[in-house]
Amino acid sequence: MLNEVVYLSINKGENQTKRTKISITNNNEILLGRGGRDLLPDVSFISQYISRRHALIGVECGNYFIIDLMSKHGTEINNTSIEKNKPFILKDKDIISLAKGSVILTFHHFMENSLDRTLELPILHNEIGNLVGLIINIERREILIDGVQIYLTSKDTGLFWLLHKKRGCAVSYNEIKINVWPERILHKSEKPDVGREEINMLVYRLRKKLGKYGQSIVSVPRYGYMLDI
Repeated sequence: MLNEVVYLSINKGENQTKRTKISITNNNEILLGRGGRDLLPDVSFISQYISRRHALIGVECGNYFIIDLMSKHGTEINNTSIEKNKPFILKDKDIISLAKGSVILTFHHFMENSLDRTLELPILHNEIGNLVGLIINIERREILIDGVQIYLTSKDTGLFWLLHKKRGCAVSYNEIKINVWPERILHKSEKPDVGREEINMLVYRLRKKLGKYGQSIVSVPRYGYMLDI
């Protein structure tokens, strides 16, 4: 049986415990920040450019994520700034930068003894026409049905990738609003002005475009939707 190994390595930035490796389990959260009299984060850095509560790393439905906790100088993943107060899914070898490189960490997520496994061959483009089923190419953000690529609007795409990212877990109406309609957020404390009927209509259109696989998007009564694949 393979064991999941998840940890952070500190590439830059002095922390109060002098650690260079921080283990993460599937039932704990890691608070990154600068320690003070009333607060000692799980990983406490010394740099004064780091906010007291800078970022949080956690796990939900097997997906590890990081949230920038409204820090003053921001958080970047692989040199790209992430939105504040919004979960960002982490992948193995992602580089986490706090406060413009004042602290740099690497996220590690792999399976022990993974070298013993036989890997699947990658999909070749000249073989796509012979594929059968629903093919989701995360790297290229492509969706193919029986070898034919389907084209989605920006809202269709936003909804699908949100549901796919959290597949097997219920996604609330509020989370759908925030992720699919961020342009309708007028103030940080408010939710987008989007009604249930607009969400339901978007789900209806996406189901139709997915054809026979549209039934994989299931309704969670009085809560939201879930991708059950």
